Amino acid sequence: MDMLQSKVFKYSRWDIACCLVIPFQISVYALLAYYYQSMSLLALLGMIPVLFALSLQNAGANHNHYHTPFFRIRWMNTLTRMGFSATEAPKTPYNIGHGIHHATHQSWNDKSILAVLGLKRSIAQQLISFGLFIFESLGVKYFTLLVLLKYWPIERVAVLASPEDPVLAARALKKLLEPAKLKAAKYDLAAWFLFRLVLCVVDWQFFFFYFIPVTYLIDTLRQGENYFQHWGATDPNDPKRDSVSCYSTLYNLLTFNLGYHQEHHYKPGLHWLKLPELTKELPSDRHTVPYSHYLNSPLMFPERASQLRKENVADVSP
Repeated sequence: MDMLQSKVFKYSRWDIACCLVIPFQISVYALLAYYYQSMSLLALLGMIPVLFALSLQNAGANHNHYHTPFFRIRWMNTLTRMGFSATEAPKTPYNIGHGIHHATHQSWNDKSILAVLGLKRSIAQQLISFGLFIFESLGVKYFTLLVLLKYWPIERVAVLASPEDPVLAARALKKLLEPAKLKAAKYDLAAWFLFRLVLCVVDWQFFFFYFIPVTYLIDTLRQGENYFQHWGATDPNDPKRDSVSCYSTLYNLLTFNLGYHQEHHYKPGLHWLKLPELTKELPSDRHTVPYSHYLNSPLMFPERASQLRKENVADVSP
């Protein structure tokens, strides 16, 4: 077993637990597609929180793989990344954005969760957003982006891809165009597209009338991930207080220690199994949350929200 760890696994043989998320999630979706026609509406609705939990598992496992690639053998890391890409989103572009997130200082204490989730948009804008997501689920967005990057200047593509923050988008796209990154992104996109094609072949009605709307719902909630992991941070300028941790045993088992977020931001390159050891090095006056990061909001912590409003008013006062 020790030889296996030294020859195959770079950090720990327990990383195989993260990898098992891939066949498990693929199997769940494949079975849902196969039995879709015979399942009741109640059962289909009941599966939504299960699929959300699986999405969190995928996020935690991929997050760990990005920061500490599990294998010493390159092609095994490539296959693992493609596996994580299949059921969620192509991981290379996502991982580039996540790397920028670590390198860029940003406070979430003055942000609105409704705005972050896109819920302040008009009904018409919401419908347009869902319509565009349907085309995205067919690969139109990603294939169009690859074509435009070949013929348009990066700055022009960045404005189209992210009109709210074209500078940040241009930074991400420049990284994406690096030969190794672009090749990896194409592999991820192939895995992502193949998985959706298989679901469509198994049952096209499942794909269009269940998979797409449920994925849109999950993705909308997942848009708030950075917010939930950083809102209420005691001091956004302090590397020991700029994030929010959740120490729920169940949540951390589900997400492979994604709850140890302050610890992770303090030392991003540390293996996920060692993050709990860092807690004792952090100050005890940090803002933390119980049960899940997704409870971290002004609604659940009104006193913290009130305190932040006072701090924001003080910051803008002459």
